[in-house]
Amino acid sequence: MIDILLVARRRLSVRMVLVGTLIALLCTATWAGQDVNEPFEVGQRWVYKHEGPRPGSIEPNDIDGERIMHVIGVVGEPEGKQWIIEDRFTGEEKATGRIYVNSKRLLTALEIKNQKGKVAKLRYDPPIPHQIMELDIGQEKTVETSLKMDSAKFSLPSTIVIRRLDDETITTPAGEFANCRHFKTTSKSIFNIKIAKIPITEERERWYHPKVNGLVKEVYRKGPVKFLTWSRAGYTATSVLTAFGKEEVPVEIRLASQNDNTNQSQEPSDHPQPRASSSSAVYVLFLGTIIVLVVGIHILRKRKRRTIQSDPTI
Repeated sequence: MIDILLVARRRLSVRMVLVGTLIALLCTATWAGQDVNEPFEVGQRWVYKHEGPRPGSIEPNDIDGERIMHVIGVVGEPEGKQWIIEDRFTGEEKATGRIYVNSKRLLTALEIKNQKGKVAKLRYDPPIPHQIMELDIGQEKTVETSLKMDSAKFSLPSTIVIRRLDDETITTPAGEFANCRHFKTTSKSIFNIKIAKIPITEERERWYHPKVNGLVKEVYRKGPVKFLTWSRAGYTATSVLTAFGKEEVPVEIRLASQNDNTNQSQEPSDHPQPRASSSSAVYVLFLGTIIVLVVGIHILRKRKRRTIQSDPTI
């Protein structure tokens, strides 16, 4: 009888171990799935000390202060989820923008909000990597994309080259981060206004660490821009992490972001929506190119007036 009880207990113990192992495996699989499919959590927030101009700006004017990135919401549930990340600068509040990142950590779209509160949404076709990319050290990949605005039939083709450099340990006011993944991204765009093609070049160095789930440091370099007799010098801007964590998103901000997306999704469009599958500052690049266009047209009109005035036969 005792032997029978011992055998029964052993069998029960083995079964319990097996059940425990299965539960552990299930939990691990579930966690792993969340790690891949849920790259961000609403409320995640990163604060950086920013030095230099606003990244992407045409004007090389310093706006030293804080740069704050905050995950303020999720849209597209339950399928095709995209996380909305707000990117703002205390040195220039007008620079506030939003980017959309999907479950594959691809940047699909960005928003521009003007002083009147109107929102213009641009999309990447195809989406581009956000902050990091699965590359071996020394490996390089080229991404061809276009930044598009359907309502204005605007398209800005870009060639993006991403290269992974040697890992580095970076020390910031937020702590020391060992073996940060180090990437160098070079972007070349051509703004075609028919009468001229304006080349725009950008370079970004980024140091990413999984503990932060984001950037520890970013160095942005913009090449000089020239159009006819108008030009702007290049510049460098740096953002260094000072704090990270979670902060509750105000209800009004979360509701506003959801309403904005609901209203936009109701607008008819002949173009495909962003696919569910760099940089938050690209929206400023778009504004900059518009400035270039306006200035160029202004110069051409002036020249035409002078030609007419100097030659009465015209």
